[in-house]
Amino acid sequence: TTAGLPQPADATVTLAWDPSPEPDIAGYIVYSRVLGGTYTPALTVTNGTTGTIEGLQGGTTYFFVATAYNTGGLESDYSNEVTFNAP
Repeated sequence: TTAGLPQPADATVTLAWDPSPEPDIAGYIVYSRVLGGTYTPALTVTNGTTGTIEGLQGGTTYFFVATAYNTGGLESDYSNEVTFNAP
């Protein structure tokens, strides 16, 4: 942080995805990472196919994937990756 320079504000993104066709889906996990980082869980959604992630650092590019998990706790592979450039 440099004194006197404005800092980027926190950003928010809302993500949406297609529902899994499997009959026993219990929810979805959205993972995030920054360039060069590894995916970490950012959000769990148990009702619906959208989720909002807050507190993202402005001026940073984020990468997101989602997985579905069933009532037995088995988790799917990652979805296709989407990118968000936080303003």
